[in-house]
Amino acid sequence: MRLSTLMGKTLREAPAEAHMEGHRLSLRAGLVRALEPGFFATLPLGTLSLRRLEELARREMLAAGGQEVTLPHLPETSSRDALVRLAGREIDSYRQLPVAAFRFGTLVTAEPRVRLGLFGAAERPSLAVDVFHSAGSAAAAAEPGRQVALALERILRACDVPVTWAEAGEGEQGAFLAHGAGDEDLAACPGCGYAALRSWATPAWPEPPAEPEMPVEEVETPGCNTIAQLAAYLAIPTSRTLKMVFYSVAGKVTCVAVRGDRSVDEAKLARVLGTSQYYASLEEELDRIGAVGGYASPVGLDPRQVRIVADPSVRSARNLVGGANRPDFHLRNLNVPRDFQPGEWVDLALVEAGDMCPRCASPLAIEPAFALARRSLPAPSLPAAEYLDQQGRAQPLWRSSWQLDLGRLWAAIVEQHHDDHGILWPPSCPPLDVHLVALDLKKEAVAARADELYARLQAEGLAVLYDDRDASAGVKFNDADLIGLPLRLTVSKRWEQDGLTEAKWRHQPERLKLDDEGLARELARLREATGEI
Repeated sequence: MRLSTLMGKTLREAPAEAHMEGHRLSLRAGLVRALEPGFFATLPLGTLSLRRLEELARREMLAAGGQEVTLPHLPETSSRDALVRLAGREIDSYRQLPVAAFRFGTLVTAEPRVRLGLFGAAERPSLAVDVFHSAGSAAAAAEPGRQVALALERILRACDVPVTWAEAGEGEQGAFLAHGAGDEDLAACPGCGYAALRSWATPAWPEPPAEPEMPVEEVETPGCNTIAQLAAYLAIPTSRTLKMVFYSVAGKVTCVAVRGDRSVDEAKLARVLGTSQYYASLEEELDRIGAVGGYASPVGLDPRQVRIVADPSVRSARNLVGGANRPDFHLRNLNVPRDFQPGEWVDLALVEAGDMCPRCASPLAIEPAFALARRSLPAPSLPAAEYLDQQGRAQPLWRSSWQLDLGRLWAAIVEQHHDDHGILWPPSCPPLDVHLVALDLKKEAVAARADELYARLQAEGLAVLYDDRDASAGVKFNDADLIGLPLRLTVSKRWEQDGLTEAKWRHQPERLKLDDEGLARELARLREATGEI
């Protein structure tokens, strides 16, 4: 591939809309171009790199026993539904199980996140893997599932992208790249390795303090209808208060109790309410159940009229101050279960840095991250598909699923692997192998040597970017560092004088002067390093 005719020029500066370093480098190196906010065209160098990444994924999945399928786009039908229909037709007997089917496709995001660059692109290439196995048998999917998981780990390791596997849903796991611009938050324990999406993390709460339960007493608290005002007025920490929040769904009120220094996690709340279409209860709805906004507590509320849910943080304190359900009054020394008993105890608090790990009680850290892969637990395939068991009876086909976001993985590679000069590709997915720089091309002997070397490298099976442009040495070397191919070879008038070719590995500062034997040795090193491509 000749740089003089390459579609995709390098840029000295990245456009202003690029906020992340990987995005800036991808634009400057001529890998991608934004056609409109959030929508990217992949240029030839970027396409070559992505193809190598896909080939790495394909090779690992085949080695894990996977079988590749290609599905058409069917209106009103998802690719996963189409695959289940296909499996239901092609898998007849238990003797065929388990089957691991994988396919390459495109993830479509309804609302691209422009500031996240390629991580927030509207469309990203992906790898989806589904293991079909016998009805309800986790054991039947264990070995093929383990092989798929190992294959994904090998892919990530080959790309040298560090990930944290974390709980990511009901029975789901995800592989996350920690990054300051990440669009999801992880709660992670540096002590034991526990990790979960923040909205799925469940902290451990300390035992309540060893102090006696005091008698309940009513106290006047004029104008104290917020936790901050109440704590300041009574000169107590907010952790000694009881926060009450009321939510409604179609007129049905739910009372949520949480310790006063904590916030309600909206994602957890939506799961408890069964919908994200909830709203803060209206004044007339509170009147109906006998609660007063800003001065409410569960004490005295009728569980037949209101659902009362409490977070476990409430049990970690004694003698709390909560509302008296009348304006300008609160109750001191509320304790459970003596003074009120919630209908349900549900984890609802937003996890904060320093909360106790549920496994080892070490302090949790909160860090932003990007999701690169997801795994779901086995479940009956939908739409329903069946196979015949050993007795010839029809049984539902079960499925375990994985998805690897290749677009985000590719963005993570550039984001993770660069220096002040440009990209440092890992061996798994550089666009090409060798960057051949030809200087002093006006000298016929030098031009002939460069052309000869270009042909030789291609004949040896190496993919070459040949810089045959009429440009200065500085421009050519800067572009070589920016694009970041593993090995740079330079032919110049010095070759005419001493017969040596200059070689420089992108990740090393030394420049090597090589005769033909030395060049052959370095090319052998290159083939060994990229032998997995």
